[in-house]
Amino acid sequence: WAPPDEFHLHTLDQFLGAVSRLNPHVNVKAIVIGLMDRLSDYAEREGPAEGDDDKAKVEEEALAKLLEKVKLQSEAQESAAPADADADTSKLSDTNGNEASGADDANGEADASKASDAADDETTPSVAETDTTAVNGSETAAESSEATDATKTPTEKGIPDNVQLYEVFFSQVKNLVEAQHLPIPDTIALLHSLTNLALNIYPERLDFVNQILEYALGKVRDNANNADLHSPPAQQSLLALLQAPINRYVSIFTALSLPTYVPLFQAQSYQTRRAVAGEVARNLLRNQTRISTSAQLDNVLEILKVLIKEGSQPQSNYPGVQQRRAMETDETLEEQGWLARLVHLINAESNDTQFKLLQATRKAYSEGNERIRTTTPPLITACMKLARRLKAREHLDDNWETQSNALFKFMHSALSTLYTRVSGPGAAELALRLFCSSGMTADQAGFEEVSYEFFAQAFTVYEEAVSDSKAQFQAVCIIASSLHQTRNFGKENYDTLITKCAQHGSKLLRKPDQCRAVYLASHLWWAMPSQANGETDETDLYRDGKRVLECLQRALRVADSCMETAASIELFVEILDRYVYYFDQQNEAVTTKYLNGLIELIHSNLAGNQQDSASIDNSKRHFYSTLENIRSRQYEGVVLYPK
Repeated sequence: WAPPDEFHLHTLDQFLGAVSRLNPHVNVKAIVIGLMDRLSDYAEREGPAEGDDDKAKVEEEALAKLLEKVKLQSEAQESAAPADADADTSKLSDTNGNEASGADDANGEADASKASDAADDETTPSVAETDTTAVNGSETAAESSEATDATKTPTEKGIPDNVQLYEVFFSQVKNLVEAQHLPIPDTIALLHSLTNLALNIYPERLDFVNQILEYALGKVRDNANNADLHSPPAQQSLLALLQAPINRYVSIFTALSLPTYVPLFQAQSYQTRRAVAGEVARNLLRNQTRISTSAQLDNVLEILKVLIKEGSQPQSNYPGVQQRRAMETDETLEEQGWLARLVHLINAESNDTQFKLLQATRKAYSEGNERIRTTTPPLITACMKLARRLKAREHLDDNWETQSNALFKFMHSALSTLYTRVSGPGAAELALRLFCSSGMTADQAGFEEVSYEFFAQAFTVYEEAVSDSKAQFQAVCIIASSLHQTRNFGKENYDTLITKCAQHGSKLLRKPDQCRAVYLASHLWWAMPSQANGETDETDLYRDGKRVLECLQRALRVADSCMETAASIELFVEILDRYVYYFDQQNEAVTTKYLNGLIELIHSNLAGNQQDSASIDNSKRHFYSTLENIRSRQYEGVVLYPK
């Protein structure tokens, strides 16, 4: 027969008193942990279910009280420090006099040890700590008063008011650790179980959890050079202890804001810190928790610092031996993905705060060296969103232009760092894409000079770092596409940029790439209305039909210079599509003469071709489809068949 949980509640004093008197060789840890876990499960089982909104409100109020209390205690300690220093000097002189009179050394050491312990107990910023008689249920008057003021959750959880469950267990754990000299793995295991009890039965008493973490921090520091602290059982218990508040509280920021949580986290080994940081990142992403204040972001970045920085390697002491950079593994790449996605959770109410949060994030992420390749793109995306938010308030905020200029400078600095610091395949192309996207955003906000600078930097990246022929073609297309969507450039600046783009396209290595880049660049001289910008057919847009025709004619010459007939025919048909497009758009420079001439040229090339290939067949089908499209539109004067 096993006694029910209620019996243990009413006989807790006698039971723990008996446990404390057991033989030191008995596994006391297992007995106490089993009882704490059992009573914790009982309270959770008996207690009513609470909504997340109610829990979040209680947590927020409790955290504010705890932080205020810690602040007051800190101020009181600082003000009492000079007086304590004088008193210590006086005591020191008295102690020296007593020692000179021949006091017993052993008794002197014991008295000093007791005095030190008493001083520690007095200065410990705990709320519910009791003396060694707490097993019998006694409390100090101050603690009784504070416990009475607290919300009566224990009653709701099935715990009688007269049973100070946490205080009893905390005191018993301390007594066991000191009296039986428990090893550090057993101590941390006891504290983990006590933390679960506090979280389950007293969710609004954040001071209880903070007190446990504070005690654990002291033990970790005392055993810093103890091999047992780094044993797998101890590390697993420490990991579970740090993860318990994260997984239990409604808001993860409640756990991270506990005064002793971050110090305890920082005192752990690299692997433990990395595991906790991973849990924090996954928790934030899983719950889509919004980060809206500087305090929240600072706590998160402090925890994630272990994921941001590259894994350190022992430095070589040999001269001339170059340090090899650690290779990224699948696990570290996944962690970088978490960091990148976390940027999208930063969403402050005010634009000023949002900008400050993005600045702080970039400063923290910049410590990752080449890992900024993963974290810079989402940071720039968040800046683009903020730029649009600032633009939307241009009629409401007088300083929106100053804010926008500062934001664009920040973006330019971040991209320049990405370009200069990160190497490897695709790094330059990534920087080029982001410069172009930033240039488009600046143009939409109406900052012509800023946008011009972004595009100029994109051309610089292209000229200095993009060397692969395929990457060059893609880069020219990206720049051309971005410039085509701009609307606020003056004629001189726009002509300079699009002419530069067309020139780069005409200098590509492969003839087919040259041809395609040039005929695609023709669209830069023929803007089309965009519904996203609220434009219509009546909108006055930049168009130059003669320059369009020049691009098409140049593309035709390049296609004709290709050595392979199949490649020339394929390009001819693609250029024909562009002619038809501009003819349909009523570009006066593109007349039926050019259409008829190109159609006749394609017919003659197909007739003179002596080789059969899949490329030729595809070009034929494409050509006949284009002719059918022309026929359906009934263009006047266009000859579809060869003479």
